[in-house]
Amino acid sequence: MIRLAIQGQVAWITLDNPSKHNSLAAEDIELFISHLESVEERQEIRVLVVTGSGDKTFCAGASLTQMSSGDLSGEQFQVLTDKLAAMPIPTICALNGSAYGGGAEIGLCCDIRIGVKGMTLLVPAARFGLCYPLNGIQRYVHRLGVSTAKRLLMAAETLDEEALLSLGYLTHLVERDELAEAAEQMADSISKLAPLAVTSMKKICDQIAEGSLCEQEALALIQVCRESDDLKEGLSAVGEKYHPVFTGARKSPPQESS
Repeated sequence: MIRLAIQGQVAWITLDNPSKHNSLAAEDIELFISHLESVEERQEIRVLVVTGSGDKTFCAGASLTQMSSGDLSGEQFQVLTDKLAAMPIPTICALNGSAYGGGAEIGLCCDIRIGVKGMTLLVPAARFGLCYPLNGIQRYVHRLGVSTAKRLLMAAETLDEEALLSLGYLTHLVERDELAEAAEQMADSISKLAPLAVTSMKKICDQIAEGSLCEQEALALIQVCRESDDLKEGLSAVGEKYHPVFTGARKSPPQESS
C-alpha cells in the first residue's frame, strides 16, 4: 500500500507494507506514480516527502517474487524512479530504516535524504546476476561519483549510516525517534521559501550535475525570478522587517489605464 497525504503545502507519500519491508509490487509502483502525478498537478504543493512505515526498512525495492515471475520488470521500476527524480518541486526522503536495491535508488532520486542511526544500504543486483538499469547507474554516478557507484553496484558493498553520510548519500542523520520531526521541519522551512527561486535552482543544479545544462534555459529561469512578484515581496520584507509571503507569481501584468 502506498499512501498519499496532503498537509498544507507539503505532500507525504508513505510506503506502508512493513511486513514485506515496504517492497513494491507492480500495482504499488502504478499507485506510486499516480500519487506523484497528483502531487505535480496541485499547484499549492511546494514540497514532497517520501517515507516508509515501520522501524526496520525504508524500502526493499522491487518485489523479487514478481521479478522472478516476470510480472514486474526493471523497466517498470525505472519509470517510477525517473518520474520521482524529475519532480519539479523539492523532494525529501525520510528513510525510516535500511534501504535495499531499488529502495536505495528511490532515496537517491530525492533532493534531500534524512537517514536514521543504525540503518544500512545495499544494492544486491550483482548477487542475483542482474545488471542495474541504465538510468539508475547514471543516477548513482552523477549524484555520488563513479567510485561510490562502483562500491554499491559492482561490489555490492553494504554501507552503514556513517559511510552513507560521509559519501553524500545521506544529507542528514538523526536518531530514529527524531526522523518525523526533522522531515517536517525541513519541509516546512522549504515551503516558506520563494517557490519560483527554489524550483529554478533545483532544475539548474540537476542539469549541471547531469552534464545537461541548457544555459539559455537557465538564464531564462533566472530572469523570471528577477521579474517576479516574489522578489519584490522578499526585498520589501527585508527592508521592512517582516516575514515574506511568497505566492510563486511571476511578473504582474501592467495595469490598464482607464
